[in-house]
Amino acid sequence: MDTNSSFVPLVDDILPTEWFLSERQAGRERTLWEQWHIYFTTVRHQYTVMANTGPRAGLLAVNRHEKGLHDGNVVVGATQALCIEWTLRLDNLPPEAVKLGYDGLPLDRNHTTNSN
Repeated sequence: MDTNSSFVPLVDDILPTEWFLSERQAGRERTLWEQWHIYFTTVRHQYTVMANTGPRAGLLAVNRHEKGLHDGNVVVGATQALCIEWTLRLDNLPPEAVKLGYDGLPLDRNHTTNSN
């Protein structure tokens, strides 16, 4: 494995990159592992599949707020309700998934997220 300690995993025009650079300036970039994940998936054109479960059905995955390195004043718990009942509707993914960028806007077939 080749290592390059001067490499910085930047992905243009997304808020996590701004956070990473701010933490880097303060000498804490190692606390933001997510930036490496974002860079890795961006370079390889990989996506996360998210099912739209519909209103009041709950989500298949949720973000949790935890007290930690970056904010000790956060309310602990899930940000949204989880799906608690599986229905056949959740097995029916569309033939072609809609791809969204980090800004939540649809990506067209010719657009890819830029990365350094």
